Amino acid sequence: MIRNFFFILSLCFLVTSAAILVGSKGALAQGDHPCVCCCTPTCAPHINTCSSNCGCTSTNQTNADIDHITNEFIYHREWLTRIVWESHLLPAMLLMTEQMTAMALHQTASIGMLFDAKHQLESERLLQEVQAQAHKDYQVSEGVCTFGTNTRTLAASDQNAKTSDLALSTFALARQTMSGDNISSGGTMSDRESRWAQFRGIYCDPGSNSSGFDALCYSSDSTRYNKDIDFSRTVDSLYTLQVDFTPAGDGDHTVGEASDDEADILALQSNLYAHRLIPDFSDLYFMSTEDGDIIEKGAYLYLDARSLTAQRQVAMASYNALTSMKSQGENNVEPYMRALFEEVGIEPAQAQELLGDRPSYYAQMELLTKKLYQNPKFFTDLYDKPANIDRKDVAMQAISLMQKRDMYDSLLRMEMSQSIWLETELEQLQERYQNLRSTATAETPVIREVLRPLGY
Repeated sequence: MIRNFFFILSLCFLVTSAAILVGSKGALAQGDHPCVCCCTPTCAPHINTCSSNCGCTSTNQTNADIDHITNEFIYHREWLTRIVWESHLLPAMLLMTEQMTAMALHQTASIGMLFDAKHQLESERLLQEVQAQAHKDYQVSEGVCTFGTNTRTLAASDQNAKTSDLALSTFALARQTMSGDNISSGGTMSDRESRWAQFRGIYCDPGSNSSGFDALCYSSDSTRYNKDIDFSRTVDSLYTLQVDFTPAGDGDHTVGEASDDEADILALQSNLYAHRLIPDFSDLYFMSTEDGDIIEKGAYLYLDARSLTAQRQVAMASYNALTSMKSQGENNVEPYMRALFEEVGIEPAQAQELLGDRPSYYAQMELLTKKLYQNPKFFTDLYDKPANIDRKDVAMQAISLMQKRDMYDSLLRMEMSQSIWLETELEQLQERYQNLRSTATAETPVIREVLRPLGY
């Protein structure tokens, strides 16, 4: 802007200078030089020379013109500097600059306020969005709480199941080895007599044997008829059995005595595995009373009996594991589980019978891996916040890991059972091999005879 001003000022100066020169020439032509410009020796004496434009030039007039022009330029300079610039333009430009500076500062402040308000509003909006997202993400739904509520005693119930498994295995081993305080402590006859008395007093059904057991049976509880031989009714149909071999189990049944379910599963175990116990051996079978030397034949026979007992323990491991998984757990989750069972259409009395007062590990896993997803409410609850859906997904993955672990344990027991089955088959093959070896001749090779029944 200042450059434009000085350009205009210079232009005005040039125009003024030209006007002064034109005025000076006009005055010379009209007043002081009456002659006509000739530029010859015949001109008037006061005409000295001619200009380049063939104009008459007077020495006196030239000096006057120079002085006049100089004075005019001086006057013009003074007018421009003092009148035009100092009196008018400079104050006006100072005021204009001051006003423009003030306006620029005001506009800068206004723009700064706009930016400040913009950032403030954006920050507040971001905080509100984060707050709303937090309220949305951390508002746990009922479906997520269902998983958490029904898994809080799962570890304790699993530990109770392991304890029951160990107790069942210990009871079976003590019965087969006739050791400790059990029904076989007096020998094989003690085992049979105890089980026979138990059958007549508890499990005998007067309607059995074509209703010919009226005089034999004196049992009074019809709900326990034949439970010593009915696996489905004794074990399979219920989710929780009143089985607890820890001191905490005394609260559910008489102290020092077995509950009905405990007696039933032990009786069923005795009928399924090692129904006929190996007769007890006297130490006379193993060593001589005279010198105390070991009798190898008797010792080896007893080792065979122990081997058979070990194989039976592996065979009954699956039964013990399944039964112990249904042993009593903790009672904290029973009301919630019963409510969920009733939501899927199970009658309250039936739900109470299935779960018991202390739902087992099996019952809790039945709910978490199956019953929970048979409820239509589970699928309608999927119309939920994405964070809650992710939580449910993680919970289901965790439950799936536990279920896969149970399946892994089951596969290990199956592998052990198959290995024992293979061992018994090989024992029979080995006995045949030994018998053939004792009677083998060149015409009947032993290996050929052994492999022929196998299809080789």
